[in-house]
Amino acid sequence: MIQITLEVNDASVIPALEKTLKLLKGVKIKAINSLPNRVTVKAIKNGREGKVIHPKNSTEMFLSF
Repeated sequence: MIQITLEVNDASVIPALEKTLKLLKGVKIKAINSLPNRVTVKAIKNGREGKVIHPKNSTEMFLSF
């Protein structure tokens, strides 16, 4: 068995790509996953490293961005 990983930047092509791959004998689509964008990845990393803010209220929270 050979696995191929594709990176698709334009999500609108996924339906056509999936349809095309299903036409090929011996090809099975295991999963289609979306990855978080760079901002989300950075926020997750900061949270894991303890780099978080502690605003006193929602107004202060939104001003920190």
